[in-house]
Amino acid sequence: MSQSAKHILIVEDEDIIRASLRKLLERCGYSVSEAISVKAAQESFNLNEFDLIISDLRLPGSSGLEFIRPAGPVPVLVMTSYASLRSAVDTMRQGAADYISKPFDHEEMLSAVKRIIGDAEKKTAQAEHQLPILVGNCPKVLKILRTVHRAAPTGAPVVIQGDNGTGRRTIAEIIHHSSAVSEQPLVAINCTTADEAQLSALLSGAPIGTVFLSNICELSPPLQAVALRAVEQKVFRCIASTTKDLKALCDSNRFRKDLFYSLNVVQIQVPALRDRAADISSLVQYFTDRFSIELGHKITLSQDAIEAMTNYSWPGNVKELQNMLYQSAILSEEGEVISAKMLGLDSMPSSLDEAGISDSNARPSPATDAPAGLSLEDYFTSFVLENQENMSETALAQKLGISRKSLWERRNKLGISRKKA
Repeated sequence: MSQSAKHILIVEDEDIIRASLRKLLERCGYSVSEAISVKAAQESFNLNEFDLIISDLRLPGSSGLEFIRPAGPVPVLVMTSYASLRSAVDTMRQGAADYISKPFDHEEMLSAVKRIIGDAEKKTAQAEHQLPILVGNCPKVLKILRTVHRAAPTGAPVVIQGDNGTGRRTIAEIIHHSSAVSEQPLVAINCTTADEAQLSALLSGAPIGTVFLSNICELSPPLQAVALRAVEQKVFRCIASTTKDLKALCDSNRFRKDLFYSLNVVQIQVPALRDRAADISSLVQYFTDRFSIELGHKITLSQDAIEAMTNYSWPGNVKELQNMLYQSAILSEEGEVISAKMLGLDSMPSSLDEAGISDSNARPSPATDAPAGLSLEDYFTSFVLENQENMSETALAQKLGISRKSLWERRNKLGISRKKA
């Protein structure tokens, strides 16, 4: 943490304590501002510009806890001369980051300040990663971003065409979050499995900001009529995604032309990952940063892993890349560098065609099928049980990125026996 960039507000009405605390923090490289009351602080400063507020609990006019709501995400460290379990619980319950009793020990204060600012930075980073983001700088991605920037505020319907796993849902979320209805819900409906009740609910009048009709190319003709009525009501923003050319479906009478023309105002074509290989390194960096925060340790890839990922054809697109990295990050030990072998790419051909097999006969791949959110034990158990009937122990170990000995040890630990033929 670069302490010199951190700005702290001290709110304390006792001059000696305020001056002492300011001197302590400035000596450690922090930038410090001060006020003698809640009112004075709010009149003099934008509270959201600080990295931390340190306030006495008892101040002239109002309590130091009054800072918590207007400070928003800025953490508040409360000082109190009336330290007790009851006051501590009440302080934390109302949203304070922590409390410290007066007179405070200098080392204790500095430790608390460093910890609270660090925790706040981590939460901010996690929140930023939760926002939808389209990673890449290739011309096709930049064109998409320009289109999104222009279309998002207008409320015009958008059709997003691209293969599965390319990020169509992400683009829809970016449009919604950048629109005038971002505070209202984004309702996603998978048209592959949708029924009339789901689509009819869109006509109920319940407040909806944006409706995302995923895979609208798979919607049956009867349900296309229901969707058309909902879209024509224009009570929500409509975004649709498709893996197929809707115009071609119209020409073959498999998609309603009136629905197509109602939706087809703004078109976005999303390229397959193999068509923007220059963005793979950026995507790898983005996902490893995310997983490093989630798992609590830095995820690092070897040069051969990065080269293998760059040369791979990615039939599952960005979703496959994400899940491959996530699996390897979960299974790797802290400090271990992830290799191409751990990714399962050390001897993998760049495409299924080169391997001489079809999609239907392809060997199951945990990198593409791994569901997000599983613990290491759950993922290991699920993958082994699903694949041990048609994979050797050597193949299982290779796909999991571990040795046969480690596979055997984890089987014993989790009580997973191999059935005898």
